[in-house]
Amino acid sequence: MKFNSKELASFAAYRIGRADKEGSLWMRESDGYIRKKENYCKRWCLLSGNLLFYAKEDSSNSPLVGVIVLERAHVESEAFSGNRNAFRLIFQNGSDDEYWFYTDSARDADEWIRILNSASYEFLRIQFSELRGQIMHLTGKDPFGQEGPVSNWAVSPTLLQQPSSGYDGEPIFELLLSCSSLVGGVRDVSPPSPLIVTSCMTPPQAYWMRYAQTELVDKSCDPQFTTPVAFFDGSIYTATQLKFDVFDVCNREEGMMRPLGQCQCTVQELIRQTDKLHRFEIKYDDIPSGYLLIKTKINCVAKKPSVDSRFSPETPPTSSSDTSESLQVSSSYSFRSPIDNMVVRSFKFPKLNDVSTGINVTESMGESLFTFTLPMQIIEMCLAEENVTIGQFGSLVGLSEHWEIIRQEVCLELRNLIEHYSSSREAMQVEAELGRLFKKSVIKDKNTLEFVPVNLHVQEMKVSVGKEEKDRTVYTCVTVGCPTAYSLKYRQGGLARMQSSVPLLASSTTFSPATENKSYRVKHLLKRFTQHQANIKLRSKKLTAAAERGDYKELKGAVQGVAECVAMLENHCTVTMVQEALKDWYKALDFTGIPSFISSLSSLDPKSVLSVVEQHMVCVEAQVDGVITSKLSPAECNSHLEGPVSDLLKAIDQCMEVFQSALFFVLLKEHYALQISKVPIGLKGFRHRRDIVFSHTVTTATTSFVMKVLRSIGSKHFLTQVQEIGFLIHWESLLSTQGDEMGMLEDFITAMHDLNSLKFRFVQANSASDLPRCSGTRYKVVVDVPVQSAIFRILPKELRDGHDISTVAVLFTQGVNEQQSLADTFGDTHLQDQINIKSLQRLVQYYEKFNQRFGSVGLQLSQRAKAVGNLLQQLRTQVHARKTKNTDILTLSAELCRLLDSGRITSCKSAKDRTAMSVTLEEAHILINEGMDPAHFQQTLDILRSQGTRIRNAEKNVGVPLYAFNALQVVTLPKNYRPPEGTYKKLQT
Repeated sequence: MKFNSKELASFAAYRIGRADKEGSLWMRESDGYIRKKENYCKRWCLLSGNLLFYAKEDSSNSPLVGVIVLERAHVESEAFSGNRNAFRLIFQNGSDDEYWFYTDSARDADEWIRILNSASYEFLRIQFSELRGQIMHLTGKDPFGQEGPVSNWAVSPTLLQQPSSGYDGEPIFELLLSCSSLVGGVRDVSPPSPLIVTSCMTPPQAYWMRYAQTELVDKSCDPQFTTPVAFFDGSIYTATQLKFDVFDVCNREEGMMRPLGQCQCTVQELIRQTDKLHRFEIKYDDIPSGYLLIKTKINCVAKKPSVDSRFSPETPPTSSSDTSESLQVSSSYSFRSPIDNMVVRSFKFPKLNDVSTGINVTESMGESLFTFTLPMQIIEMCLAEENVTIGQFGSLVGLSEHWEIIRQEVCLELRNLIEHYSSSREAMQVEAELGRLFKKSVIKDKNTLEFVPVNLHVQEMKVSVGKEEKDRTVYTCVTVGCPTAYSLKYRQGGLARMQSSVPLLASSTTFSPATENKSYRVKHLLKRFTQHQANIKLRSKKLTAAAERGDYKELKGAVQGVAECVAMLENHCTVTMVQEALKDWYKALDFTGIPSFISSLSSLDPKSVLSVVEQHMVCVEAQVDGVITSKLSPAECNSHLEGPVSDLLKAIDQCMEVFQSALFFVLLKEHYALQISKVPIGLKGFRHRRDIVFSHTVTTATTSFVMKVLRSIGSKHFLTQVQEIGFLIHWESLLSTQGDEMGMLEDFITAMHDLNSLKFRFVQANSASDLPRCSGTRYKVVVDVPVQSAIFRILPKELRDGHDISTVAVLFTQGVNEQQSLADTFGDTHLQDQINIKSLQRLVQYYEKFNQRFGSVGLQLSQRAKAVGNLLQQLRTQVHARKTKNTDILTLSAELCRLLDSGRITSCKSAKDRTAMSVTLEEAHILINEGMDPAHFQQTLDILRSQGTRIRNAEKNVGVPLYAFNALQVVTLPKNYRPPEGTYKKLQT
């Protein structure tokens, strides 16, 4: 921006004492270029209009040193450095600049936030529009003398926003609009680019209410509009008057348009002859400018025409995407829908060879109810494990000075991790209590919400090609930002690169097989020790009980049971890993403060430790034989065995203390080795990163699973399929293999690895508000999905009995942006190719199981299996083809997996821009398969992208209904992934 610094300084000096707001603010600034150090300086600040001046010092007489222009910006309250009176100024124009402030009191902070948020020209313009609308609402007239909703060559901020009717369900009355012989394009040289705004007025109401608008048709004198005007029960009366304002959009990006004219009619006129194409003349200042053609569709019978009479809607049939063998499920019993805050859009697209009928499409997008609840459960699981680990390391006593220092350092690192996780959970709890259900892409790297998936939404499209239930199909896709640790950045790459650079990670995490995974085997041994110890105590109780009753037969069996459990314990205690652990732990001891039992041992080999247990076991067996031979009374029998059994249990406890301490020491060494490696495992390290990624993955996959079950609960073969061969998840990635997105893709690899260990289980719901619950251990999670009793009773027996449903996840990835163009030319796409090849192999294995189980079960399933086989051949060809930006991989794999009843998930960096292009492209392909005229493919894409739900998703994230692409990025996108003109701009995402 160019400005005259002297004039600005003079203006600011004049405004002192006359400013909108002035006072002291602590302002953050950075010193240095390489290693930035944050300092806070108290400055005198002055706000005048949309200009925030700040002085060198905290004095109104101090010279001004800077100014911030408050446009395309908003202020958020956010505590930092322990200061609760803090806030930051964020810009939405693509700039990375952020300004951080704090005040000395909460009252001052609230006042500054309020006035800064209302200081921009944009705020005043919106306020002006609202006041203008209120006047029109009260008087029915525009106070500026214009009859239309916008003036000639006016800027319309809502051009790309479809007004919401506030209704859901099936419309009872629809209008399909078109125009003919329009005149009056830009300077009357080219054809106009028309758009129609529909307004309603129902007597005795005396003002027009904007109700709906069509999409924009580029340069056409005879436009055919695809977006119908849909009315719902309660929104329309036979006496309702309708006004249609036709505009020529001159500059879509800036929202510049001018009126071409308008026409009016009543609903009663339109319903008298529903089979007629109604024709009305469009006029502007009494000058004809074309014709409006209206075709009506009534889904109900109208009542007697009067002001109070409403249409009587038919009961809309329920939708289903499965026409195979079904279970009898009442629609009143179902899962709790996992989505809320719905955005709905309706369209009507021309049908091939049947233009009169058309295809009715309802597109919806909602937020997941699990966005905050499941990440909080994952954090609780992690906190429980870390607390157990601290307890284990805390039990290590008698270590040498060197190892004691190491133990304290490791425990400190774990406590820091616990503290950070706890604060994250508290922040999520606050968000959940406020009723928030999604995380904006602009705060994707916010530390306190790092466990929450970014921009998680459920996208659905209901396609109706007829009036029957079988003619309606629902297609579902979950969209979410890439499961990655945005807050931890990518200086060391993603999880997969970290693991490959530090071989120790392979033996300390669950990446490697159980036979090679040291930490896994140690924890497995500890678990087995605990089980054996519990079994010995249980058998000993039976032994004591038999002695008290004098039951010699049961006494003999009980002592054999105890001996067997002791033998099993000894077998696990003599494995090589335990022997090595004992030797290492023995070397690390300084023999001060350790139990006398340990110091009395001549050596710490398993047999030496277990010798005491063997002696006591022999003693117990001898006492039992003596009791049986002597046929002692119950009281005598009990007194003879009570001491030896107690000594045996005490000896076992002492031995377990030794073996557990040795194995705890192994875990301590593993933690320390990773802590001093170039990839730390604690806070901001490998485990922290993996926990974040895992939280995103579980939340997204659970949303996909519940939505799929919700739409397919009536399908018997679907329930059989997930029970026998698992639930298939098709995850589509649009990340490039360049820069930070390479690190994201490396996180993605681990996410898919962990996702394959996720399991689902149906449980009977206690109430309608029950949500899924996580159980299990880190990266080995089982999600309990509650269902109502009516459904639970008709589930297959295995699922009612708690049979786990395994997850089979495949990831197909293809970069499409300008970064991928660089990677294709100068970089490396090996990782992308490797991911696709491995996923193809996994998909082939799943298909073979599917074909073996369902390939000959009924005509429909056998035909589906055959179609999948054909698509699999095409996908194999594309995966192994050496082509740049080969989006056929994504298209084919998505279609193939839908035929296999998979869950569908699509991701890019923030699930906003590239994801919108991909989702709408898939919807357009689906509509072609449903019978839409292929000649309207590109027009359909443009309509879905400009008028559908995804442009609303962009607005929810960045504040404006525009996709965050610049001109260069659009050019580098594949043709079918390019947004329509006027729907994109460079923005901060």
